[in-house]
Amino acid sequence: MKKNKTTTNLSYLPTLNMGIIYHNSIKKILKSPLPYIILGVSILADAFVFFLWPFATHMGNISLYYESDTWIILTMQVTFAMFALIGATIGETNAISSEKIYFLSKPIKRGTFLCGKCLSTLTISLLFVMPTILVIVGIAVFEATAHNKNIFDVSRAENPYAMFGSFLVILIFSSFISTIWKYQTRGGIWIIACFGILLIYVVLYPMLVNVWASDFTNTGRLWWLLLPVPICIFLTIIGTTLGSYIFIKSEIES
Repeated sequence: MKKNKTTTNLSYLPTLNMGIIYHNSIKKILKSPLPYIILGVSILADAFVFFLWPFATHMGNISLYYESDTWIILTMQVTFAMFALIGATIGETNAISSEKIYFLSKPIKRGTFLCGKCLSTLTISLLFVMPTILVIVGIAVFEATAHNKNIFDVSRAENPYAMFGSFLVILIFSSFISTIWKYQTRGGIWIIACFGILLIYVVLYPMLVNVWASDFTNTGRLWWLLLPVPICIFLTIIGTTLGSYIFIKSEIES
């Protein structure tokens, strides 16, 4: 007697579908020129903050710059803004309406599709911010080995773990918000929004609060320095939840 063979189309499994969307999205992002333009802008900003500015202000001894409070202030401000710009740009590049129509015409859950998109945006965003991270780590290692100086003064709330953790928060915020909400709005809006939120911190924050004032405790100084982080965590939770709900409930355009 001939046995019946049961075949399963594995490509329709949610996990594999998310993997397909993830890898397909990464390929398309890497082929787009816009993320590379933003990466170039970020590298120029890094060059100014980490090399050109200290050379111009401390020509006699550049190490004095990295040992000062100015180092932390400029690093946090510029890096926050540039990371938000990178994440939002890659997110908007990744959220392609025609691709959404194609994939969601297949037997795949919308949440799975959106998750694959957000993860691919975050992956490329992490890749594109690595030059900045490596420069910061490189400077710290050089100062520690060549001059026996720790450029992260924990006693002044310059905590490296808090800094790098905050960078990740900014990336998640800009990557997820821009990817999810690009499907609901016109292109470019979330690049402006995410970058603008962090730009407010960069421009207005130093004018309103002197975090190095003597009346600040170390803990208070750290919280004030990292103020954008809890704000971005809150916005990420609210924006991701609401945006995902709208995306899942929305109709597919023909």
